[in-house]
Amino acid sequence: MEAPQILRQPTNWQDFESLCKQLWGEIWNCPEIQKNGRLGQDQSGVDVFGIPFNDDRYYGIQCKGKSEYTHSQFTEKEINDEIKKAIKFKPPLKKFYLATTALNDSKIQEFVRIKNLEHKAKGIFEVHLFAWETIVDLIQENRKTFNSYVRNINYKTTKSIALTFQNGHTEITCNPKFKKNRTRFIPKSTLPNDPMNSNSLFDLMQKQTKISNVIFVSKTFTTNVNLSYIPIVINIHNTGDDPIEEYKVFLEFEGEIQDLADTNEISNSIINSFSNYVPNTLLWPESLCGKIIPKKSILVGDDNIKSEEIFIKPFPKELEILIKWRLISKDFKDDGELLIKVLPDIEIESKTILIEDELKARFEDSEIEDYIIEKKEEEK
Repeated sequence: MEAPQILRQPTNWQDFESLCKQLWGEIWNCPEIQKNGRLGQDQSGVDVFGIPFNDDRYYGIQCKGKSEYTHSQFTEKEINDEIKKAIKFKPPLKKFYLATTALNDSKIQEFVRIKNLEHKAKGIFEVHLFAWETIVDLIQENRKTFNSYVRNINYKTTKSIALTFQNGHTEITCNPKFKKNRTRFIPKSTLPNDPMNSNSLFDLMQKQTKISNVIFVSKTFTTNVNLSYIPIVINIHNTGDDPIEEYKVFLEFEGEIQDLADTNEISNSIINSFSNYVPNTLLWPESLCGKIIPKKSILVGDDNIKSEEIFIKPFPKELEILIKWRLISKDFKDDGELLIKVLPDIEIESKTILIEDELKARFEDSEIEDYIIEKKEEEK
């Protein structure tokens, strides 16, 4: 999935006015939206006007370029001045929007909220403020405006990021293995008179099973692998041109998850392994979250890094696991989702037990268990 662009402000107020016209034209579903007059004419505080779909009164927008190219913020005096001008607009407005490239300011937002309630009490147009962060959200929610805006290289950042699984996709299907024991209790009397089914042979098999168990337990060192865990690797790819600096990725795992781990191996070794290796991925199973902290603080354009292997143990049924990620860096942030579709492979292991009482013939299934095998020698 390609990350959304981080949008820069237009470089002049004329472009900002054109952006507002296109954006609110899409929001209002109003193809008749227009700019008001031309440069030098009295505009009664309204730069853009139109009647939203399913409404019958005009809305007006005052576009104020700030911050990026004037290094200033909206003031209460400016707001009052623009409101006084907008009252003269004919016919009277139903709503008056103040759109600005200035950043959000809690005091100014409070001032506009109070003004809005005062106007509603007096039966005058509503007053609403849209600072740049809010406008960016609206642009990303309205696809036509977004596509038009980011096509102009002057408007878009050259930073973008994509997180995928190791195969390059944002959605994968996995088949973790589980097992279930099914026991058949069969009366001896139902078996044909065959030497292969004799009690002596059955007893011999029981003894062999016990012996093999003893031999297995007596091993001094074994490493087993739990195939009920899903192994994943997350790839972080800088899809932009500019480097991403001092970044880290936060992970949240959602779904029916039994465990989250950095390995699916089970070892009974008493030898501690010491290593100077520091992993780039940290996991917290209790809260089902994690963090990727790359060893290199800069990811240059078109480069990528991979997380350590992450092991997720789902419950043994069809389900979906969602991985929400959030990247933050020195001057860039983004977020997204990865999806795992779980289709478990449950293997049934059958065994037969001979019984004397015919009335006790039956099948018994155990609970579903983890599928654990011994690690092959060449993998150790």
